[in-house]
Amino acid sequence: MAIRVTFLIGNGFDLNLGLDTRYEDFYPHYLEDGRFHTDDPEILQFKELLQSGGNYSRWADFELALGQHTNAPPLNSEASLRKCLQHFKRCFAQYLRDEENRIDYDACGRDMALKFLKDIRSHLAYLEPRFRGIILTTHTPKDSRIYTVLNFNYTTVIDRLFDHLNDRDLALQSKIPVIHVHGTHSGGMLLGVDNISQVANPNLFTDTRQKRMFLKPLLNQQSGYGHDAEALSVLENSDTICIFGMSLGETDATWWGRIGQWLIANPYRHLLIFSRGSNLDLFFPEDILDHQDSIRDRFLSRADIPPVNRSAFRDRIHIAITSDIFKLEPVLKVPPIGNPSPPSLTPV
Repeated sequence: MAIRVTFLIGNGFDLNLGLDTRYEDFYPHYLEDGRFHTDDPEILQFKELLQSGGNYSRWADFELALGQHTNAPPLNSEASLRKCLQHFKRCFAQYLRDEENRIDYDACGRDMALKFLKDIRSHLAYLEPRFRGIILTTHTPKDSRIYTVLNFNYTTVIDRLFDHLNDRDLALQSKIPVIHVHGTHSGGMLLGVDNISQVANPNLFTDTRQKRMFLKPLLNQQSGYGHDAEALSVLENSDTICIFGMSLGETDATWWGRIGQWLIANPYRHLLIFSRGSNLDLFFPEDILDHQDSIRDRFLSRADIPPVNRSAFRDRIHIAITSDIFKLEPVLKVPPIGNPSPPSLTPV
């Protein structure tokens, strides 16, 4: 029997490589870098809004913060919001391309790819023995595995790593599909909130055309890329789902709900969530258990599973605390001081 294992990969993967891919990393470039200069008064007003208060703490989650500021000019009109959002997306895409190109793939691409492949195939080794034993009672080592990656990042690092593998490396599975759920920095880039409740000014979004500009699930569903349908089909047919580098945030609530329904539908399915356990003292087992419980509770809450039903699923949600999985140790090209990445975007 073939066990279908699906990995959901988030921004923690890129951060683990030493790439500065958080919104907060990008903001100083967006505001000050000449590549992203504009004389458009509405975009300049948006940039002022972004840096109001002297720091970016209110904008740590850009998508959620954008929805919360739709009552503030210039984001309080549909045309201005569209202009500002599209300008930000284009600039952020360029920034991510340049940041991704800091990896010297010629020097380290194959070693990184082999480690990534090894960690995918041996992911159960990062679980505590008790959790691993629970999974192996139904998914035995003799079962073959079919792997798929659902990449929630806009970067294409994983795709480029797989280019360094050959058929012998991949062995039984000739190719591991990588589905970019929200598109990439090269096209099809989805950026926005999950649902209308995350928007402070819902009057901006009264018809489908306006809603799909800012609601990721709707735009994904209606676009011609088919990311949503393909990813959903993979999820529904998975036996194990692994989450790495994702914060279980509100702007991806639709996906947590889908995974919750996937767990409910079959008692033999298992969810693995990998956590670095930053600031956690692994000397104290009680602290480890508290940390694991807090992640389970966060997921169950995001998945909108009622508290009265949660106990039935907790034993199938396994939390692996490790900093070793996907520790790929890339060789990075250090950008010149004062010029974080080479200019390649015509100012817009």
